[in-house]
Amino acid sequence: MAVELDPTVLPVMHKKARLVRRSLAVRMLGSLFLGFAALLCFWLFVLPVLVVALSSVAAHWSGTILPEGFSMRWFERLGASDFDALTTSLEIGMGVSVLGTILGLWLALALEGRDRRGLGALVDTVAMMPNGVPSVVLGLAVLIAYHKRPIDLSSSAAIVVFVQLALVLPFCYRCAAAALRPELTILREAAASLGAPPSMVLRRVVLPQLVPAIRASLALGFALSLGELGATLTVYPPGFATVPIVVVGQVERGYYLPASALSLILLLVSLAALLLIAARVPRRRLD
Repeated sequence: MAVELDPTVLPVMHKKARLVRRSLAVRMLGSLFLGFAALLCFWLFVLPVLVVALSSVAAHWSGTILPEGFSMRWFERLGASDFDALTTSLEIGMGVSVLGTILGLWLALALEGRDRRGLGALVDTVAMMPNGVPSVVLGLAVLIAYHKRPIDLSSSAAIVVFVQLALVLPFCYRCAAAALRPELTILREAAASLGAPPSMVLRRVVLPQLVPAIRASLALGFALSLGELGATLTVYPPGFATVPIVVVGQVERGYYLPASALSLILLLVSLAALLLIAARVPRRRLD
């Protein structure tokens, strides 16, 4: 029994078939681009970390794809000076991230609602200026400016905190400024209209809404401080060392495997600290 097809339906069927083919091609092209992006990220970021991890436990690695044997001797050879450098990096990182977050939040709140002209534009430009200056140039400027009386920081670790704070502050400031949404301004005005003093508005309304931005600022400032080298290498005083400075010194002498061991420890400790910063604190329920 022959089936007759309505000729008016055939063009619609052809259009649907073309749409299905086109959507399939788009999905295949999207999958191809996604796979390429994943491969690129693995090649640029994941693979170097894996190489550092393998180097830290390699007995010997030269001219081969994989290490020639594995050993923990590079970790065992780490001395008190290496762990002192690790402690110094963590202390500087925590201090810089906390100070940068406080100053960035203060700047964002002070400039909120201001017309970005005149004094507001000047303060905003000064706060963001370190982003446009090479870190070595900024370190040299700080060293020249603060190496003589009345403000002599050249022999103190405070000069490292100062220069790293200048580098981290723009990021902390932008984290806080981006979180100041118009809804937050409405909540502040509503709380103030109900008679709440400014300190209570800040403590009970503003800061709870800015917790994600504060965490992001702390994490970003901490990570940037741990990895900062250019300005720190320019200003650090005698007897002061962070992990990046120690690692660079070992690499210059050709000690790649011990440098990998110390770098891996810094990576694991910093990852643990970042996870601690990002951890959610459970809220207490009010009965």
